[in-house]
Amino acid sequence: MTAIIYSCSEKQKIEKTAIAADAFKIVTPIDQVVTKNGIKIKFQSYNNDDFELLEFVVSGTYGTTVLKPQLHQDQLAIHIPEVISQHSGIIEWKLIAGETTLERGSFKLLPNIKQLKTVENYVGPRSIIANERDYTMLVSIPVDSLDNMLPDQTVVQMSKQFKGDITTTTKKIQSGFAWQRIPAPLTTGRLITGSTLQQISSKELVVDIFPDIAVPFKITKSSNHNYADGNEIIILQTDQIKDSHGNIMTDGTLVTFFIKDDHDNSWQTTASTVNGYAFAKALHPQAPSTWTVKGVINGMVESPELNITFKSIIDEIPFSFSENKIVTIGPLTSYLGQLVPDGIPVQLKIDGSEIILKTHNGISTYTFDTKIIEPNTYDIQIKTLGITTTKSIELK
Repeated sequence: MTAIIYSCSEKQKIEKTAIAADAFKIVTPIDQVVTKNGIKIKFQSYNNDDFELLEFVVSGTYGTTVLKPQLHQDQLAIHIPEVISQHSGIIEWKLIAGETTLERGSFKLLPNIKQLKTVENYVGPRSIIANERDYTMLVSIPVDSLDNMLPDQTVVQMSKQFKGDITTTTKKIQSGFAWQRIPAPLTTGRLITGSTLQQISSKELVVDIFPDIAVPFKITKSSNHNYADGNEIIILQTDQIKDSHGNIMTDGTLVTFFIKDDHDNSWQTTASTVNGYAFAKALHPQAPSTWTVKGVINGMVESPELNITFKSIIDEIPFSFSENKIVTIGPLTSYLGQLVPDGIPVQLKIDGSEIILKTHNGISTYTFDTKIIEPNTYDIQIKTLGITTTKSIELK
């Protein structure tokens, strides 16, 4: 067991420091506007000998602080510093001496609605789709000169402007902010938003309105002719691609043209839209064929199929055999009688072997080496520009 013994002098000191509950009385603080100058709380009554034993405990938005009374020119007062007085909220306080609470209470620090600083505006998403489903939201947070949010029911004017049409809506602050849901317009453009409170205005914030999903479109072709010459350029073109509300698709929308011919060959080409139109180029085939073309915007929509038929530029293959070993194919001429472009492939098949030649000035030639192929009579198959013919030659 532990015992604590006090001397007579210590006991007298403790008894002397005991303070009566009514020995000190402050002027009870009332609800007031925030200030950057601090708050002075005066004492109605006090004892000059014992005030140093007092502590004033303040609890607010940013924590708890213990303050000591100050005696100045026979006036005892407590000064609540500006770090506390400039933030709105509920202030709870109590006046204590040792473990004894002499007084306690609370008061409100209110935002200063007569001295406003700014209206902070936030809007999002910043880009939406022109349909009945999408929307953006405008949020306004006005603050006073000390950055305190304003009280509930404060009225804010929230405005939007789209294509010359201005709409202003009155909203009341709740929990420090006012908000408004803005449905997406059904046409593309820029939606401008802003808010005002008394004489204070927010910054301008802009929302971009983009087209909705494209509706099915058609494709057409443009070319100088429909001959399979391997040289002409064909242009594949969409009509103007729009959404269901008539909005032209955004520039840069990628359209893929899938092409398949009647020889089971498949390939594709792409183009980006400009003002809703997409143009892609392809080279005419070198052999007569029929293309099936379809335009697709990935994940959205596709066009009906377009069939394109290419005709052969020749009816037969000019052929000659000279000096018992030289084969000449050509001159190959196109639909106007002009020579075909250089580089047109010509395929020869003889005795199980295949030889690929290229045209130059419309002609391909090949000289057989009788050291490699025995002199004899052979059937030679010639294929070019989609035409196949068989000739008989005698190598000597």
